[in-house]
Amino acid sequence: MIFGQDKYTKIAIFLHWVVGLLVLSLIALGIYMHDIPKGDPDRAFFFNLHKSIGVTVGLLMLIRLWWRRKNLPPALPNSIPGWQRRLSKLSHGLLYGVLIVMPVIGFAASQFTKYGVTYFGLFKISPMGSNNPEIRDWLQSIHHDLSYVIMGLIAIHILAAMYHWIVLRDGIIRRMLP
Repeated sequence: MIFGQDKYTKIAIFLHWVVGLLVLSLIALGIYMHDIPKGDPDRAFFFNLHKSIGVTVGLLMLIRLWWRRKNLPPALPNSIPGWQRRLSKLSHGLLYGVLIVMPVIGFAASQFTKYGVTYFGLFKISPMGSNNPEIRDWLQSIHHDLSYVIMGLIAIHILAAMYHWIVLRDGIIRRMLP
């Protein structure tokens, strides 16, 4: 059974679910945006929405890292085999890493356009670099390739959670539920 002290903090739980929902929306937007032709009036709106949510995820991930350093996650139960502990640590580390690198690379790519980032229509973060299509395209290709990595890591994360919830029924998933 999972007791209160074995749960993540309310802030960690909140950040987990908000980042999760935002990342799923970024994936959906990214897939949708891919087919918007240049010159379409909706293109700028969806690209700026994607960039704004991406910047938000990057900032929330920095907060998550800071919070996690100050509030260590609950230990896994002793019933979890060592190999699963190691895989859990590795997959969470990779997920955190990609969730930080991905927004940084996306933001960096925007810095080599003439557009920059218009954050939810509230203010503009002007490009700090020159309009350089070669650098922008290189960064965008890395951003695109990482999207497959992040989708794979999210699938592994969800499948592992479902395994603990449905197959093992060990209460692990309750640690991250509000």
